[in-house]
Amino acid sequence: MKKSKDYLIIIPARSGSKRIKNKNTVDLNGRPLIYYTIKNALNLSNIADHIFSTDCDLIRKTAIKYGAYAPFLRPSNLATDDVTNIEVMAHAIEYLKNNESKKYKYFILLQPTSPFRKDKDILNS
Repeated sequence: MKKSKDYLIIIPARSGSKRIKNKNTVDLNGRPLIYYTIKNALNLSNIADHIFSTDCDLIRKTAIKYGAYAPFLRPSNLATDDVTNIEVMAHAIEYLKNNESKKYKYFILLQPTSPFRKDKDILNS
């Protein structure tokens, strides 16, 4: 088994946006919104693993198309307006621990709704 990296990037992207229908797959400059966050995660793959968490098969397939690691669909009880990012992150962390024996020291939450961040901004944070 390959040693886990210290950092895990978690990308949450649920369906059901109330303001913008299918927000996470909406076109932004020729790519779906989630593309830009996935690209950030892939650009940092030398220091961090990543996992993509969604409750929607369409979002999951789109994420995989752009290189995201999305091994599961998030349970519907973790895809409501009341669920916190901490709960979503805990689910992803537990999945990796229980299914892939991976553990991490540090966690980075990257929201798809911040597509203009730069890799250096993530590194500096």
